[in-house]
Amino acid sequence: MVEKDIQNDEKDTRVRNWSWIVYPESAPENWKQLLDETGEKWIESPLHDKDENPDGTPKKHHWHIIISFTNKKSYKQALYISEMLNAPEPKKVASLQGSVQYLWHRNNPEKYQYDKSEVVAHNGFKYRQYLTDVGVDTDVILQEIVQWIRESNCYEYGDLVDYAVSEKFDEWFPTVRSQTIFLTAYLRSNRHKPFKKIDRETGEILE
Repeated sequence: MVEKDIQNDEKDTRVRNWSWIVYPESAPENWKQLLDETGEKWIESPLHDKDENPDGTPKKHHWHIIISFTNKKSYKQALYISEMLNAPEPKKVASLQGSVQYLWHRNNPEKYQYDKSEVVAHNGFKYRQYLTDVGVDTDVILQEIVQWIRESNCYEYGDLVDYAVSEKFDEWFPTVRSQTIFLTAYLRSNRHKPFKKIDRETGEILE
């Protein structure tokens, strides 16, 4: 029986990003703290207290949340969040940009438009690149990429792409793909000179 469950779990597609609906009346009072303590990056919508059913009756008040796990999770692995929050089953996030924008109904004009300034990110969830249709705050992302290149002594565009795909797919890969010329030129210009370690907080060069 255990072996069968393991085999089924292995067939379950694993993804990093999952979403939930959280209801105030069933979630623990400290549900946000519980999620923070997992250390996983997550984001919460404003309280949806003005949603309506198709017949015009009010929907139960709720929050939408998205967790971007450090490692890919199967459905069974993501279920522990549902149990922790007394929430419905998790849903895979097909498009992180679309799911983030749904937190305030950006692309659903037929629904009540919540204030996107009330969206709250936790544990370092970076979502600014998903706020517009363009989808990427290129300058901010490029600063992060350049910082990583300098700190890791990366010299090859291929190594940067591999890292972006495996570790920073949602955050970096669109920019790495679209800024090939800039990044290739930057890597090439630094290939024959020693990199210097930079302190992220102070900007000082470390010996």
